[in-house]
Amino acid sequence: MEKLRFLNKKINANERKNFSNWWYEQINIYGQEIDYYTNQTQLSSAYHLYGEEPSAGFADPRKMIVMLNLNNDSYLLSKFGIVADSDMTGVIHPKSFTSIYGLSSEPKMGDLMKLTEFGSDRLNYPRRGAIIFEITEVVDEFQLNAIGGHYVWFFKARRYDYSYEPGSPGAGEGNTPQNDNDIIEQLANVNFNYNEENPCSNTSVYGEY
Repeated sequence: MEKLRFLNKKINANERKNFSNWWYEQINIYGQEIDYYTNQTQLSSAYHLYGEEPSAGFADPRKMIVMLNLNNDSYLLSKFGIVADSDMTGVIHPKSFTSIYGLSSEPKMGDLMKLTEFGSDRLNYPRRGAIIFEITEVVDEFQLNAIGGHYVWFFKARRYDYSYEPGSPGAGEGNTPQNDNDIIEQLANVNFNYNEENPCSNTSVYGEY
């Protein structure tokens, strides 16, 4: 006689389906609508020397509802300019993703999320626009889920720096750290704007800042 185990996946399929439906319901109730950009880079056609394919770019955005946990920006004023070290975690239900991108499709590193709904009523919009994040990690086993099931994609993302890849969002849409913080923008103008029209004409070792 087989021993009764509550976590026996041969007998708890209905229970795991209930948990999956619960996740789907919670995400749709408390989630945010985003614009999702899929990175079209293919490993087979990428430059092996650099490990990238700049000409691939991003596909047109698709609407999706995901659960988000957004951390505040941490500004760093470096010699190369302003760095906004911001990260985000969240949850995507496979049902939401496959209904848009097809069966067996998965979110992946390099895809972009534009927080369109969350950022649509920012103060002084549209100068402060919707922030864009780039996915850095996607896993289906974040912790031991209820009754050992796998129900959602857990992802991590970092703030996206605009690039000139085809289809890349963000340019001119208030998606830079300067647009987020007036004080940071003022400091940047003081520290990094040259007083001379042609700073290279100054032969001083350190130049004129």
